Amino acid sequence: MNLSGSENVRVRVRYFASIRDRVGLEQEEVETPIGTTLSALYLTLKMAHDALEEWDRVLLAVNGEYMEPDHSLKEGDLVAVFPPVSGG
Repeated sequence: MNLSGSENVRVRVRYFASIRDRVGLEQEEVETPIGTTLSALYLTLKMAHDALEEWDRVLLAVNGEYMEPDHSLKEGDLVAVFPPVSGG
């Protein structure tokens, strides 16, 4: 996936559990403008993959650490997308 923009960073996105099953991908590379936040990346992913529409809230990790939605992505980051955890 390539978004228009003069200065971009490339990140790898890995999908887990039921999200991986619904999207049909284990991972993909995404090129996005410098300064893109996790929340903006997730909106982009939702536009690219209709199956993500059912998840308004997901858990997002960058390089193995859960991050806030306003975290800015950097070149080479690995973004992990997990379905929300429910317990009882």
